[in-house]
Amino acid sequence: MEEKQVMTNTQLEAALRGHRSAGTVFRLLTYAFGLGTILLFAAELTPVAVVTLVLTFVFGYQMSKHGEALKKLLGDNIVSGALNEVFENVEYKPFGCLPSKSIEDAGMVFPFEYSGVRGSDYVKGTYKGLNVELSDVELYNVSSHYDEETQQWKDEETQVFKGQWLVCDFGKELSGQVHLSANAKALRRQHRDDSVEMENAAFNGRFLVTAASAQEAYYLLTPHMMEYILSAAGKAGGEVYMAFLRGGRLHVAVKTGRDFFELGRSKADVDRLRQKFLGELHWFTGIMDELRLADTLYRKETQV
Repeated sequence: MEEKQVMTNTQLEAALRGHRSAGTVFRLLTYAFGLGTILLFAAELTPVAVVTLVLTFVFGYQMSKHGEALKKLLGDNIVSGALNEVFENVEYKPFGCLPSKSIEDAGMVFPFEYSGVRGSDYVKGTYKGLNVELSDVELYNVSSHYDEETQQWKDEETQVFKGQWLVCDFGKELSGQVHLSANAKALRRQHRDDSVEMENAAFNGRFLVTAASAQEAYYLLTPHMMEYILSAAGKAGGEVYMAFLRGGRLHVAVKTGRDFFELGRSKADVDRLRQKFLGELHWFTGIMDELRLADTLYRKETQV
C-alpha cells in the first residue's frame, strides 16, 4: 500500500504551486501544438504535422499527470482532514462519482436535457446518523450533426451542468415528493399543471416548485424552511436545485460551474484552503440540520 507523504505546510504549498504551474504550462503547449498540427495538416506538411501531433499527446499526458498529482496532494493532505472533521465513516474517492442511476432517480427538474454523467471527488459517509453521498457532477448532452465537408456524421458534446450534488437518506418516508428548480420561464411553461405557488413572493421569484399536490409542497416547505433555503441559495455560488423524494431521500444540486475541492487560482495557503473546504461542506450540512428539525418533514402514520 502506498504511504501518504508527510509534509509541512510550507512544503505542501510549494508542491501545490509547482504542480499547478507545470499543469498550466503543459496545457498551453498542448493547445498550441494541437492548433499547429491542424494547420500543418491543412497545409499538407504531413511529416512535420505527425511530429507535432506526437508532441501534442506527450504534452497532454504531462498535463494530466500534474493534474492528478495536484488532486492527490489536496486529497491526502487537506480534503481528507476536512471530511473527517464533518462526517463519520468517510469514504473518499478523488476520481469517483455519484452513480448515474442515483442522479437519474432524483427526477430533478432542469431547464435542459442531458445524456451523460461524469464527475469526481466522491464522498460517502454519515452525518449525525444520516447516510450521505456527495460529489462533483458534470452533466452533458451529446448531439449528432452532419459535416458537409467530410460527409460524415459527428458527435458534439455540450456541458449543461457542472457543480456539486448531495444525496442524503433520512431513512424515513417523507411527507411528499417535491422538486425545487432555479426559476426559468421555459420551466414555468412546461409545468403549468404541476407547479405550486407558494405564499412567499421572494421564494416564487427564485424557485419553481413542482409537486403532485400543493398540500405536499406546503408540508415540506414551511415558511421557516423557505426563508432558510432562500438565504442558503444566496450563498451557494450558483443555481440551486432540490428534490425531496417520498422514499426518504433528499437531493441537492448546485450549478457552480467548478469542481469542489480545487486549488483554482487562489494562493496555495493550506490553512485558507482547509477553511474554504470546510465552509463549502457546512453549506450542505446546514440544510440537513434544518430539515432534521422540521416536524413536517416525515410522513405521519395514519391514525386508526
